[in-house]
Amino acid sequence: MRKSAIIGLWVLALVAALGVSAVSAQDTTPIELGSWVEGELTNATYEVKYSFEGKAGQIVLVEMLPKPGTYDLDPALILRDSDGDILGQDDDFSYPVSAVVAELAADETFIVLATRSGGSTGSSEGEYWIRVNVVEPLTSGAKVEATLTTNSEEETPNLFVIRPEESGEIKIGFSQEPSDLYASVELSQWVSDSYPTTVFSLDDTAKVSNASLSVNLEAGQFYILDISRSFGAYSFDEIELVVTISIS
Repeated sequence: MRKSAIIGLWVLALVAALGVSAVSAQDTTPIELGSWVEGELTNATYEVKYSFEGKAGQIVLVEMLPKPGTYDLDPALILRDSDGDILGQDDDFSYPVSAVVAELAADETFIVLATRSGGSTGSSEGEYWIRVNVVEPLTSGAKVEATLTTNSEEETPNLFVIRPEESGEIKIGFSQEPSDLYASVELSQWVSDSYPTTVFSLDDTAKVSNASLSVNLEAGQFYILDISRSFGAYSFDEIELVVTISIS
């Protein structure tokens, strides 16, 4: 084959590649960091791509769940960098919530794929909420609050990231006012494309007003502290509960 022909084929391949990249970039919806965004998945549209601008060193937490008050959709998430490499993916971190946590390696545009369990071969459909947050992992001395409610149409996740700099013991404390509404407190090691590894799980805290647990964690690993309404907490009245979490 002549040199000119080879160059011509190379140029055509490059143009095609650039065209694909342009289409891919245009096929995303910018998402505002820190805000819940609503969407819907169907058999015809079983995935939606979102994009955001990230910076090197930032830690992002991506959360997706069925629209509060609905239970039809089984969500799944994939986080990619601008080269298409997967930074993290999840299907059912804590059903029905999917979550991805990752440290960003560069200043660039990142893509979040909001989809469903099974993707194109899945069957669940429904409305969803999704959020991308830049987070600061909880460290010794931190104190945060999580608000729970008995109103299922207003329930959203209360997820907090812990990433120890050194391996060893930390203490996690929580406090609440005992009532018909009480918390479930669970700490899990987040693992990409796998079920999380549970460190501890407390669901029946109906009579607990204060508690403290000592746990041994590994340096550099991501852990997610999940504060949610206990499975056994019911009330015909709309109640809110503020749970205080402390790290030492």
